[in-house]
Amino acid sequence: MNRIEAALPKIRERIATLSPAEAADLDTEMAVTFGEHFAFQNTQARAHASGKLTTDEAQIIYIALGEVGSQDNGGWASGTDLATKVVVTLTIGQLI
Repeated sequence: MNRIEAALPKIRERIATLSPAEAADLDTEMAVTFGEHFAFQNTQARAHASGKLTTDEAQIIYIALGEVGSQDNGGWASGTDLATKVVVTLTIGQLI
């Protein structure tokens, strides 16, 4: 299990303690613009190339963002859940 996969259950537990309104607010905060999407993908690609991310970790980030983000899902790939958005955002923050 990689670091991103290990973090997901912990974040899912924390999200489960939020009210529906709080979870919706957090989901809104996790939305990414086109520019942020591009920067996240570039950051994961550089981190993978430099060995800071494993191939599996980089793949999770790439899939979560999607080649082109869905406007219906806050700029993330369609189907990316809130916990994954949070973990990927935190990971990218650590890489920057």
